[in-house]
Order: sequence, then C-alpha cells, then structure tokens
Amino acid sequence: MDTLHNTMAGMLEHFNKTMADFKSQLEKARNTPTTISSLKSDFDTFRSFTTTALTNLQKQVELVARQQDQMEMRSRRKILLLHGVTESQKENVAQVLSKVVIDRLQIDDFSADQIRRCSRLGRSIKDKPRPILVKFRDLDIKDEIWHSKTKLKGTGITMSEFLTATRHSVFMAARQLFGIKKCWTQDGFIIVAGEDGTRHRISSTDELNQLMSLSPPPAVHSVSTPNNTKDSGVITTRSKRHKK
Repeated sequence: MDTLHNTMAGMLEHFNKTMADFKSQLEKARNTPTTISSLKSDFDTFRSFTTTALTNLQKQVELVARQQDQMEMRSRRKILLLHGVTESQKENVAQVLSKVVIDRLQIDDFSADQIRRCSRLGRSIKDKPRPILVKFRDLDIKDEIWHSKTKLKGTGITMSEFLTATRHSVFMAARQLFGIKKCWTQDGFIIVAGEDGTRHRISSTDELNQLMSLSPPPAVHSVSTPNNTKDSGVITTRSKRHKK
C-alpha cells in the first residue's frame, strides 16, 4: 500500500511537470497557424480530466489505506506490550506476565487462563529484556490492566498499546511537537492536549497537520514526513532547547 501511494504521488508530480513544460512550449508558439488555438483548448481539457482522475485515484488509495489501518488497529484491541520485564532462559512467559499483573498491578484475581497468547518480541539481546506482547481473552481485563499502568511507576516496567506502524509514527511525531507529557494513546488513538487544555484525538498525519494549524505548539520548524508512513504530508518538530 505504501508503494502504491508513493507511486501515485510520483505520477501526479511527473504529470504536472510535463504538462507545465508542454504549456510553456505552446505559449511560445502563439504566432504559428491558428490550429494552435484548437490544440491549446484540447490540451487544457485533457489536463483537467487527467488531473481530476489522478487526484480521485489518489484519494481512493488513501481511503483504502485508512480503512486498512482501522481494521488492523481493531484487531489489536486486546493486545498490550510490556517493556522492561526481566527475561530468563526457558521461562514461561505467561507465568512471568501473570506475576507482574498480580504483584505490580495488584490485580489479585488474574490468572494465565485469561491470556490468549503471549510471547517475547524480536531477537534475544544480552542484558536487555525483550518486550512481551500479550493478547487477552477478554477486552475488560485488558482495559483493567491498561488503566492500572500508573502502578508500574518506578519499577522499570512500562506498558504501551500495540499501535500500527502508521499510528506509531504519528504518535512519535506528536510527542516531538507537543511534548511527551501532552501526548498519550487510548484505544488505539493518539490523544494530544492542546495549549488550552483541550484534548484532541488523532490517528493520521493529515489529522496531526490539521491540529497543527488549529493549535500550533511553540517553537517548531518543518520537516518531511517519514517515507514509511501510509499517509503523506508535512509535519513539524519541536526545536531543541540548548543548555547554557
């Protein structure tokens, strides 16, 4: 989907450049026979039709990408990621996770039976525990654990939602723009607290750009959107503060 989106954007850019060059040549040939007038009219009609077709096609691609992202995020509703949980060889990950939930989050009635599946992510790295991905059987227990995450403060363990690649990119960009304390996630959406305290719920770069125009954070400068995101546009990053 990323490749298709980028290809369409490239086609539209190339088409506009080619048409601009052709129009420039026609402008220089105004003193040629009267057939140029007819040719110019045909050219304008063709350009208008083709531009509209390409624009509509690109919008359809973006719509499909958004729908795909929504479906993927919906399938992750019962999944959480735990970071910083001590790892050992031949461990039972479900039992390790259950102990964290019971001891750290103080949910005494939790058991491994409430886990549909869980595993460590990525390759093992010496002295660095891999994150645990867990999918719960019931959405209510997942929500209870998620809302208890503040009890992990100071333990070295953190918890996060399993965002799609697109939403993760938007989340990281929003944190750079508005600050870590003003951005968090809830039910797969990125929540941004504006300067006036208003909470905005976004899930795409387009929505982040719209938020920037409505409630711009202080001291920002423009950068390009990463190439691996499913939606395109321009985002900005917070200027770094330099210590004196």
